[in-house]
Amino acid sequence: MSIPNQDDEDAAQLKFPKEFDKAEPMMISEVLLMLEQRRQQQTNPNSMSNLGIDDDDEIALSEAFNDTVAYCERFSKFKTKEAIGAVRNLLFPKDQTNGMTTSNPTPVLHKFEAALLANLCPQQAIEAKTLIPSLDSKLDDDECQKIVDEIQTYRSFQC
Repeated sequence: MSIPNQDDEDAAQLKFPKEFDKAEPMMISEVLLMLEQRRQQQTNPNSMSNLGIDDDDEIALSEAFNDTVAYCERFSKFKTKEAIGAVRNLLFPKDQTNGMTTSNPTPVLHKFEAALLANLCPQQAIEAKTLIPSLDSKLDDDECQKIVDEIQTYRSFQC
């Protein structure tokens, strides 16, 4: 097994191993939704056998599962499906043309940058650019602040 060259990987410069090319990052809030669905399936005995999971596997996963749920509950920024969907639509647009989206004015961000913005929820542009250095070359302070403000709006108006 060869040791990867450290110059090949640098998240600050959006350089990732090729294994990450097809990976889609998720917001912690999305992970929590998935884990909650899994927990609901556990309460229904028929659903677990339909997934091909036996009782022995479930016992082994229990502590790690509960630890992961606790982590996600602590760091999840968005509590409703609507808020999660709105933030995903803002930061992970589907229709991209000329670096902008046709449905919203958010500049196209790398999927890693978008996930970090959603998970970290910075309150100021300078904070966002400090935590995510690659934003500095993509967004001016006003553009970045507009995105940060919109994320904070979704976070504030959750039911």
